[in-house]
Amino acid sequence: MHIAEDIIKRVEAQFKMDCALDPSGEAGKRGYLIGRRPKMPDQTFMTDTAYGWLMRERMEKAAAGIDYGIDSRARVYEGMDLFFRAILFCGKGYLMADEAIYDWCCREYGGQGPEPEWFCRFSNLRRLDDCLRSQRREIADTHIYFLPGMQETAVKPDFEVRWLEEGELPDWKEGRQFRHAICGSELMPDVLAVAAIIDGKVAAVAGASEDSPLMWQIGIDVLPEFAGRGLASSLVALLKQEILARGKIPFYGTAESHGLSRSVAINAGFFPAWAEVYVRRRQ
Repeated sequence: MHIAEDIIKRVEAQFKMDCALDPSGEAGKRGYLIGRRPKMPDQTFMTDTAYGWLMRERMEKAAAGIDYGIDSRARVYEGMDLFFRAILFCGKGYLMADEAIYDWCCREYGGQGPEPEWFCRFSNLRRLDDCLRSQRREIADTHIYFLPGMQETAVKPDFEVRWLEEGELPDWKEGRQFRHAICGSELMPDVLAVAAIIDGKVAAVAGASEDSPLMWQIGIDVLPEFAGRGLASSLVALLKQEILARGKIPFYGTAESHGLSRSVAINAGFFPAWAEVYVRRRQ
């Protein structure tokens, strides 16, 4: 299974936008593109959501007049610290760094440092974390993400299916127990969901959030009493197909150690595609 070339090109443009990179820029000899973070004020008393909107606004201003070739915007999440960001995809590293560590990043990743494929080795992450700690930051998390493969087979569920559109989701009381699928985020609004109905009860839900106008992220929740029936993979596959039909790119993320979640993605026709490294301010 492979990822379509068209999806790869559009996702690459999204990642350059996410890291405030020149869309025409080419990776250096070590495979990295490194951009400077737009200037951001301290969060002070702003909520994570309010600060997320402010960060997105600053990113959009930094990209004003730049043609990335896609109708999209930078992906910014609640609680995210854009002091540093790393996206590792197809042998390339897309990095954004604050001015305070920009030169260090250029030396570390543009010189004899790790190639993008080995960025997330613990020894390499430790060096990055040491640098971040000197600036009162630290690595918060790393995640693996999946994109749809080219081989598509029609999904024929053996259970009742219910679709819910964006306007129905905020008031859907049954959906409140499926918080991985319907997150209720203002920055990444829930836009579509599909539920499995068994014996008149909502057993599982797959939902999509608009992380950017181009890329919609899929989340899944299954009630414990209905686990092991293949509901997760079937719903994720159904939702993936519908998102593609709407001209968007579906993606799925999970922790590297979450084998069950990775299996759901693969069984639903997704392919491991990229990794991201997130940082946070030290407490």
